[in-house]
Order: sequence, then structure tokens, then C-alpha cells
Amino acid sequence: MSVTYPLGFKVAAGTAGLKPSGKSDLMLIVRDPSAASAFAAVFTANQIVGAPITIGREQRFKHLRGQLRTPRAILVNAGNSNAATGEKGIADARACMEAVAGLVKCAGEEVVVSSTGIIGRPLPVDKILAKLSELAGSLARGDDADASAAAAIMTTDLVPKAARREIATGEGKVRIGAVAKGSGMVAPRLDSPAHAPTPSATMLAFITTDASIGSRDLQLLLEDACSGSFNRISVDNHPSCSDMVVCLASGKSGVRVEKGTAEWTAFADAFIDLCRELSELVVTDGEGATRVFRVSVKGAASDTDAERIAREVVNSPLVKCAIHGRDPNWGRIVTAAGNAGVRFDPSITSLAIGSVEVYHAGIPVVAALGDPRLAEAMAGKRVECLLTVGSGPGSSWMLGCDLSKDYVAINADYTT
Repeated sequence: MSVTYPLGFKVAAGTAGLKPSGKSDLMLIVRDPSAASAFAAVFTANQIVGAPITIGREQRFKHLRGQLRTPRAILVNAGNSNAATGEKGIADARACMEAVAGLVKCAGEEVVVSSTGIIGRPLPVDKILAKLSELAGSLARGDDADASAAAAIMTTDLVPKAARREIATGEGKVRIGAVAKGSGMVAPRLDSPAHAPTPSATMLAFITTDASIGSRDLQLLLEDACSGSFNRISVDNHPSCSDMVVCLASGKSGVRVEKGTAEWTAFADAFIDLCRELSELVVTDGEGATRVFRVSVKGAASDTDAERIAREVVNSPLVKCAIHGRDPNWGRIVTAAGNAGVRFDPSITSLAIGSVEVYHAGIPVVAALGDPRLAEAMAGKRVECLLTVGSGPGSSWMLGCDLSKDYVAINADYTT
């Protein structure tokens, strides 16, 4: 189970005919009515966004100011992003919201919508509306319902993505469940409105929990979790116009989760860990990917500088090709780091791949290339790179995947 693992949620999936493959393309999550419910969301910082992002930002703004009740439902369609569709796209999304609201007995604004797929094509509203009654009538809990939901939101994904956690507290058990999708057009840079505005095929994640938690606390936690998970992955350095992560809390466990308590610590740790698992599933399923690689940077002047360096290395096409070819090309990695716009001293910089140092104090370690441990590290499904750029306090990491011929083939034919 995933999104219906927490108490207070049901889900359904169906086929409206939006995907050329004819596979399922609609998912509906519905929360039971509850006075202890909460809502949090983060959205892409791309300047070109889909109608669901525009509407979702408004819903979040109103909810955090007490002007909108916690949403009762999330409707997701795959096969059409409803992006670059202008005012008609907004109207189409709202028509879907109102239709769902009528079925689950809530206000239209209490329905969150999300879309993923081809950009710039009108949303086939009639097809979606024709399916909603059947979808609402098949809402259920359990493994089958959750598996169908995870499959329905896939586009170029090869595998469905889901995760769950359970936390035991003195007051009882708290559960968290989630589904996600993402394979290409993945380099999420999700916003952080509760902290401060930050720049930053689609990455979507939908998280449910039965914790009793305040929306403000949930929003802050979601932002923290995303900054250390979804915002640290990149398949192709292309944030989508539709990226979002949405969390609904039902409060049905009866366990109050408040900052400063043991329950909060346990819940936050589990929540962050769940987001990291989902983000790794996304990058592992990157379009055409055969292996993933993690670039860890330490010794920078700040964590921000370290992240900029790690991101530059992970996004380098030359580095990604070297990872694909199992080539321990230290030159590509260190010169990519040098292109990050961050000052560091090359004469005290070193690079280790796996357990083997291949570059030390600005000079290559020639003997390392013959070390069998290096070949073993490069051949693994996950390659670990540690770049030390000084003795400063800053550290960070990014997770990426290799670049293969399959990636080019998938994206060369994407719209045709």
C-alpha cells in the first residue's frame, strides 16, 4: 500500500483516453472529512507553468492564510500537461475541479489538480469529465487500488514509484504513504514560500499521512524534505513546467505531531526519508538510464557553493557520458566543478571515485587508473564521487544518472 496506507484516504484510477498507448491516465485521491486535516504543497519555479500550477499556488496562498479549507481531493491526469494553454487551460482545469467537487461533496477550490504529458495541447476535458463518475464510484483502499494509482500517473516512466512509512509513538501509530512519477524533464527546483521565495516529462509526488498536524508546520516540513531530496536530483537539468509535490494530512490517527516533541522528531525523520526514497526512484528510472551517480562536495565556503558545484558536475553531459561508458574520467569531473562559478583553490582540490583517489592537490594520481577497485566502482549501478575543494564548512550533494543513446531516442520522438 502507499497513498491509502494512512487512515482517511481512498484512491481510484481509470482510463479516459488521454494517453496514445490507451493505458490508464487518471488518478483520484480523496480524503475523508476531518477537522484535524492539513495541506502543504511546493511547485516548480519555472516561469512557464501549467494551469494546475497557477491554480495550486493560489490554493496554497489562501490555505496558509486561513482563507481555504484543507483540500478534499487530488485529481491527476497523464498524457496532457495543460501547459501553455492560456486562459482556456485555467477554465478547463476548474471545470474538472468543479466536477470532482460535486462527486465528493466539497467546494471546487478544495480539489487540487495536476497534469503531466505533452505541452501546448488543449486538455481533453470532455473525456475526463465522462470518466469522473466511474472513478469516484471505484474509490478504494488497499494494494490493488494503490498500485493502479501509481501506474496511472506514469508517462515515460518504466516503473511505478511508491513508498510508505510507519511511526510508533506513545499515542499510537502514524502512517505516511506516497506515489510519484518522473523519468525525463527532471531537475526539480521546487519553491519554498514559507521560508522565502527561491529560484528554482515532469516530476510529481503525492503524499498522504494520518498525522494530526498543522498546515504551517506541514508546509515547512515539506519544503525542508524537498530541499534534501527532490531538489537534489537531476536527469537532464530541465525543470518541468508542471513539477509539484502535494501532501494531505487526514488527522485520522489521532496522534498530534507538534514541533519540539518526540513525535515530531520521529515523524519528520520518516517524512524526509520517504521523500529521499521517492527521489532516488525517480532518478534511477531516468529516461535511458543504466546507472546513477552521486557527487558529494565538501570543503566549500558554504553549503550553497557546494551545491552549485555538485549540480554543475551532475548536469555535465560529458560527465554523464563518462559514467555511462564506465570511464573514470576525472578531468571531466574537476573541470565541470570549475565551471560552477564558485571560487576554490585547485591546488588543494581532490577527487575520489569510490574508495580510490584519482586526483590529489590539483594533480592526477596516475597509478589509480590501474587500481581494480576503480574499475569496480565505475561498473556499479551507483557510482560515488567525492570532491574536496578546500577546508571550508560547506558541503552538499546531487544525484544524477548517465546519458545513453536511449535518452536521445526517447526524446527525439517524444511528441510524434
